[in-house]
Amino acid sequence: MKKICILLTIAGLLFSACSRGPEAIQYGKDACWHCKMTIMDKRFAAEIVTAKGKVYKFDSAECMAGYLKENPGLATDKQALLFVSYYQAPGSFNDARKSAFLEAPTVSSPMGGNLAAFGSENLAKRFQNGAAGTIYNWNELLKSRP
Repeated sequence: MKKICILLTIAGLLFSACSRGPEAIQYGKDACWHCKMTIMDKRFAAEIVTAKGKVYKFDSAECMAGYLKENPGLATDKQALLFVSYYQAPGSFNDARKSAFLEAPTVSSPMGGNLAAFGSENLAKRFQNGAAGTIYNWNELLKSRP
């Protein structure tokens, strides 16, 4: 019985080590891979998880986009998982490729890019509420960054 428990524990650890998903950010402690600032605001955090499970944490979607521009191999890796925290659901991590992004002066993101992620284009439009701004999907956002 003891051997079975040990084998089940080892198997559980192996399977959990293989799962890929966002890693918890220690707000106020973890630093952004791109700008090196401390990640503080749960409304704007972002992460990349590579196929091998390496995690890159960012203080904003614009930092993640900038990092991908500087690392084109990672940007074209279809197996890399890209996560953003939704403005309306701080601290949640969602697929950046399926998100809508609002760039507007009414958004005060950490790097001054005035960019927030939303679960849909409709949510972004509701937040925008007729004010000035531009709504992007993930691919459009990457193309719009310098």
